[in-house]
Amino acid sequence: MSIICIEGASAVGKTTVCRLLEEVYGFTRIPEVNELFRRVSGAGRNWYFDRQIDRWKMGRDISTSGGTAVLDGDPFQPIWYNWIFQEEGLQSISETVDFFRENVIAGNIKFPDKYYVLTISTLELTRRRNADLSRSRRNFEKHLRLIEPQFAYFEAIGTNFPSLVRTVESMNSREVTQEIATDYVHTLDNTHGIEAFERACKFVCEKHNHQFHATN
Repeated sequence: MSIICIEGASAVGKTTVCRLLEEVYGFTRIPEVNELFRRVSGAGRNWYFDRQIDRWKMGRDISTSGGTAVLDGDPFQPIWYNWIFQEEGLQSISETVDFFRENVIAGNIKFPDKYYVLTISTLELTRRRNADLSRSRRNFEKHLRLIEPQFAYFEAIGTNFPSLVRTVESMNSREVTQEIATDYVHTLDNTHGIEAFERACKFVCEKHNHQFHATN
């Protein structure tokens, strides 16, 4: 039937909303890589990338069988994450883009039918992090850095493909869940194809090149 994806900052409520979509509306949640898989010693350089492909295929199988898959986190996350945190020595932007482009062309992965990007104030994110003792969120402060560039990334996609991205304020998880469950069936658009992927890559590469020249 379809594949949607929930994205946003750490503690914004992605996993809560995904689980509610599963429990209340019958969607099938596809967890993030680090919840689904255990990285073994000697795993290849592209292990994390390959597992994102696996997540997508799980969603595709659910959709093909007539269900609705909800990806808890973007399967193309390395494209914007490796750009935002490029000082960490992750795969280069060009290497990352080339990997995913090759797999998009091969039909191994594509953009979801709809992205829902959850947003909330930094103050509220911090309050939620402090109130949630069930998760350590060790990299919470670091991940606050990604909020603005991540939002800009999805905004760039949505500007060119308005039906592909919707921003949702995430004050109440149950209300957000109901809104998504009501909205997605009326707004799916499967025509964006590789064009949306290339627009996303263009945005990241332009930002990366601008940052490179600004520091040299």
